[in-house]
Amino acid sequence: MKWRRKRFTFMVIPDANSSVKRFQLSALWITIGFLLIIAILISAITMFLLYRNNTEQIGVLEKKLATSTTELEKIIQNKDLHIGVLQTEVTDLSEQAQSITNHMSDIKDLESQLKNMVGIKDGDIATAIDANSVDDAYDGIAMDGGTGGEDLPVFDEAMDQLISETRQTFTSLQEQVKVLRPELEQTKEAVLKQSAIIKITPTIWPTDSRKVTSLFGVRKDPFTRRATFHAGIDIGGSTGDPIYATADGKVTSAGRDSSHGKNILISHTKSLSTHYSHMSKLLVEAGAKVSKGDLIGYMGSTGRSTGPHLHYEVILNGSTIDPRPYLKATRREN
Repeated sequence: MKWRRKRFTFMVIPDANSSVKRFQLSALWITIGFLLIIAILISAITMFLLYRNNTEQIGVLEKKLATSTTELEKIIQNKDLHIGVLQTEVTDLSEQAQSITNHMSDIKDLESQLKNMVGIKDGDIATAIDANSVDDAYDGIAMDGGTGGEDLPVFDEAMDQLISETRQTFTSLQEQVKVLRPELEQTKEAVLKQSAIIKITPTIWPTDSRKVTSLFGVRKDPFTRRATFHAGIDIGGSTGDPIYATADGKVTSAGRDSSHGKNILISHTKSLSTHYSHMSKLLVEAGAKVSKGDLIGYMGSTGRSTGPHLHYEVILNGSTIDPRPYLKATRREN
């Protein structure tokens, strides 16, 4: 260890006029200083290499980030385009839905017109679909109770398929509505024609009473008790009970004779008429137009009669026929 004790003298000459400065350092301190310098150099070189390596890695990461950003921007752009297409599809579906709604509104109007034509009020007809039939319609799906499942994202393919199926459904509905509307128009025309026929067909009872006291056909005469032909039906009641026209028509005659008493004959078509006899009072005159259900007089016992009743006849092509098949409905109050 003698070298540690060795001392080295260093002289520093600032300039020619200054004195020389001397200082001594042991070999140990010189060695330590030298080692420090070497350590600093090694650290500097290591740090430089690390910095350069990090710089290269940062450059690679920046390139990757730039590439990822570009790809992400493309994905976002594609998503925006897809969203735009979906929005357009949804808009088309909305327009189709509005079109169907308008058609359905027209159909509802036609339905209301048809109901008014035949005198049906909302709620008069019970729905044909009850709770059981509704349950049957959804036989494969429970309408109540618990539901669940994994929360999975909706992929574009599934959404595209849903939109395509929905569009097909709406298109099918539109075609059905297009077919349904003319069919309803035809039904409306048929109902109009049928309604006109019903108006001139004596389908209602001429009285509030349903008490038939004598049928159409051969019977014993109430006065002579001999077999005679009865040209109509007798409906019993009380004097003053209302008598109604059983169909639209024109009063052909309104007067009195010894057999029918006070009576009214109404022509509904060229071949169809109705005759009302034994009335106590007439409310219409010959030539008057009447509608089905109009009050035309009151029940009585005038003419050849044993008591208050209405003798009612239906005359087809000049011959009396049994009125009973025509008696289908009760007079409806307007």
